[in-house]
Amino acid sequence: MAKRSSRVLRIVATVACCFAAAALPREVHAGADPAPKEKGPKVVSRIAFAGDSIVDNYWEAILRVISTNPCLKGSVELGRFARNGTGLTRGDKLYWPREVRRIGETFKPDLFVLSVGLNDRQFIVDGNGARTAWGAPDWTDKYRSLIVEFLKGAAASKAGVLIVGLPIVRDGVENADLQGKNKMFAEAVARVGLPHVQYVEPWRLKPDGVDAFASYGPDRNGRMVQIRTSDGEHFTVAGEDLVGAYLYPRIVAAFEQMGTRLDRGCQSADQAADTAAEKPDKGRQP
Repeated sequence: MAKRSSRVLRIVATVACCFAAAALPREVHAGADPAPKEKGPKVVSRIAFAGDSIVDNYWEAILRVISTNPCLKGSVELGRFARNGTGLTRGDKLYWPREVRRIGETFKPDLFVLSVGLNDRQFIVDGNGARTAWGAPDWTDKYRSLIVEFLKGAAASKAGVLIVGLPIVRDGVENADLQGKNKMFAEAVARVGLPHVQYVEPWRLKPDGVDAFASYGPDRNGRMVQIRTSDGEHFTVAGEDLVGAYLYPRIVAAFEQMGTRLDRGCQSADQAADTAAEKPDKGRQP
């Protein structure tokens, strides 16, 4: 009986030891150091794309550009704030000068990429509900004031601002209207007079000479593909890639103009130190 009890005790002790060993962290009972966790780049740059549906084309385009670089993909955040069917005219639906301020306060972008105007050939309702009839003598002046307010709303967060001109569209009447709005955008930027608020000429199929709408054109590899959608306004994926190749260098330049780099999250410690040393000391008098 005593021998049987002893054998049972030994079995229980063995099982207990096995459970205890299994409960230990693998690194401890394996005799290995804990594996270090890989740290990816942290988000250091934020770009907000805001406006009507054409901004979604720009967001998609730049997203694909950023996604090709693993470091930029992890260190640059692209905010998608396009609202289809909106513009500066219908403040009763969405008042963009107020909305863009909200985006600045919540998303806190370093840069805004803006575009509006596709849906603005109509009467105006401002943020206070005041209406201006389409075709009224004061319609253009009212629209100009809304553009200025829109730009100031974006710049209120101290972010850089790029307002992108509207591209050529198929319909002749609409196209003339949009090109007229582009002139107003450029004039409003000059009126605001802030160094980091800039007007960007729209992407053109023909860099030189008179541009014209075309549903098909050469992609980045020179193949003839459909670059504009059937509505005659927006871009296909292939068209977005062309626009992305055009806009991305302008976004990089906007960051550099603000005294920083879009890819600063990808810099090594030595590169970051060199960049900091190159910046002028704003506190010193010349």
